[in-house]
Amino acid sequence: MDAATTQAMLHTLQDPTGIPSHPLIFQVLMVLTWVPHILFVNISLGAALMGLYAFTRRHDPHWQLLSEATTKVAKVGVSLLVVLGVAPLLFTQTIYDPQWYTSNLLSAAWVIGFIFTLTIGYLAWFSFYLKNHGDHAPGWIFWLGAFGLAMFLLDGFIMHILAYQGLHPEQWVAWYTPGGQVDMSGARIHTYELPRFGFFMAMSVTVFGAFLIAYGDYFKVRADRTPAYLAFARGLGSKIALIGAGLQIILFLWWLADLPVDIHAWTHPMTWLLLIYLAVLTAAFWFTRTHPDGQGYKLLTLSVGMAGLVAIFREVLRMAYMAPFNYNVLDYKVHWDVPSFALFLFTIVGVGGLMGGFIITLVYKAGRVQGPYQADSTVARLGMGSLAATITWVAAFMGVGIWIWLRNNG
Repeated sequence: MDAATTQAMLHTLQDPTGIPSHPLIFQVLMVLTWVPHILFVNISLGAALMGLYAFTRRHDPHWQLLSEATTKVAKVGVSLLVVLGVAPLLFTQTIYDPQWYTSNLLSAAWVIGFIFTLTIGYLAWFSFYLKNHGDHAPGWIFWLGAFGLAMFLLDGFIMHILAYQGLHPEQWVAWYTPGGQVDMSGARIHTYELPRFGFFMAMSVTVFGAFLIAYGDYFKVRADRTPAYLAFARGLGSKIALIGAGLQIILFLWWLADLPVDIHAWTHPMTWLLLIYLAVLTAAFWFTRTHPDGQGYKLLTLSVGMAGLVAIFREVLRMAYMAPFNYNVLDYKVHWDVPSFALFLFTIVGVGGLMGGFIITLVYKAGRVQGPYQADSTVARLGMGSLAATITWVAAFMGVGIWIWLRNNG
């Protein structure tokens, strides 16, 4: 399909009712909410792989303890990545609805399969978690965990192809009517990009390595975690992170070389900013490799910054892919709906901010205490604030609904 026809198709597929506020707001929120989602994806995949590898060496007490810990991290991480993935997906559907929905229809069987594979994968991993206690855990449970990890990787690949197929609207008609025959099965994977997918897999290695260093620093105040074990975890995390960062640079360069020439990725400032940041991150892991103790939070923060730059780069790349078809999200039709937008912001900042802050603070402080945890005044105030915000939100939600109903039916 030529560019003019593709352009007309994209704009025809947009929601004719438009969106309730400026598209830049949704674009920024899409990028910001994608960061915590991908970080938990990275940590979960890295922890799952480490949980399995450490299980094979469980005759060593350090490896056994690490296997149990990372197995639990992966169990919790998968549930969080699913929850945190809702927001960026909704924002994507709002301003990139032609791309997302068309890609989903073209590979509908894989989209439906995603639900089932994620469910059975998580059940397999949870079973592995339940059995992985002590050095006498039965060896056969390794295959349960391996199956669960395989399903998680498959789900990641499905998300990759759905996102990547959306970048090629000029191919949609050909994919839908191969050889002139309509294909409504949704069973095909039409395209993928190995270096792009590999980059995010390498990113999991980097982020998990930094997480493992921070894990060693986090538990140093607890008597049930020996200094020798924590030093072991930090040292292992340092090696893992350094390998991951190096792989990211290699795969990023391969990714750039694989991009279409008309994207002009090599000349974009964001490309070089991310490449330089990856080099700096690699150097930071290198210089702290011999003495990683006390550096965990700093290195983890640097990894979060890297995820933020990757999120921006993804969006810059997506806009570059759409530019030849004159598709700019900033041109999306806007029909301002001030009450719903105000309620939306209050939900994110008020309820989400306070409730999220309360949960994060509570979990962080409770985890550093061996045995029962007694909440301090800060946690108590955050808890009361989140409760008040939730009650206020419910009252505002009901109030706005009643007001609109009365105005339209009065």
